[in-house]
Amino acid sequence: MQIMGSTGGPRPRITADWVLKEIDKFAQGLGKWLKVAGDDKAEILKHSIGSRPLTEHKTMVEFGSFVGYTATRMGRAVELCYEKGYADGSILFEDSRLQGANRITSMEIDPVHACIARHVLDMSRLSHIVEVWIGQVKDLIPRLIEEHGEMSLNMVFMDQRGTTFHDDLSQLEELSLMFPNCRIVADNCVKPGSPVYCWHTTVSERYKTTNYSLNEFLESTIEDWQVVCDYLGPLAGVPAAGRPSPWEAPRGEEWRSYPIRDLR
Repeated sequence: MQIMGSTGGPRPRITADWVLKEIDKFAQGLGKWLKVAGDDKAEILKHSIGSRPLTEHKTMVEFGSFVGYTATRMGRAVELCYEKGYADGSILFEDSRLQGANRITSMEIDPVHACIARHVLDMSRLSHIVEVWIGQVKDLIPRLIEEHGEMSLNMVFMDQRGTTFHDDLSQLEELSLMFPNCRIVADNCVKPGSPVYCWHTTVSERYKTTNYSLNEFLESTIEDWQVVCDYLGPLAGVPAAGRPSPWEAPRGEEWRSYPIRDLR
């Protein structure tokens, strides 16, 4: 028996691609514009995800879920990589679930938006890949190291308030969460803007940065930037002579000699 939709035609099969198309159609309606990373921004994001190998024990994180549009796009890209890996044998099914952890973590401060994003991900059948956390990014970043451990991120997408980009990036550095060559994509770097973040990633030798000038989604007269950078590691740009030795104790914590107890 064929299930019919409200218009009389067959009801479409709900998939992640269908959900993304419906959100795009809704955003294109009169007075229904949504500030999501679509069009050219989506292409940059898709390429960034495809360029990061889905090695075991490496995850992705999104700052700012909104309605779950980008989280759905990221989750679908990961799902396609898994399907291809299953087909050619490069990914074993028993090793592909990251020991029960989600591949993508999305953070949202607004509980209403978080509920919408979770619903969109459920409809897209991607809740086994993407998880939405509620709270401020600065408070949730420490949870990443509790859940996944150090050097566990191979991609970061920043879409929260631009004036906090540099603070959140600094926290990721301090906690050693980013794996070398971690790809960081920051959206809306002109409107509303993130000047300190743009300066830091462009000047610092720890990052290899490209700034893309694009039109805002569905707004051909509004310019915006996406800043894409690769984290080269904490020692990038440091001369070999100035790098700390792995056998050298931190300052103030020099090795001490303790008397050996006589166990006879």
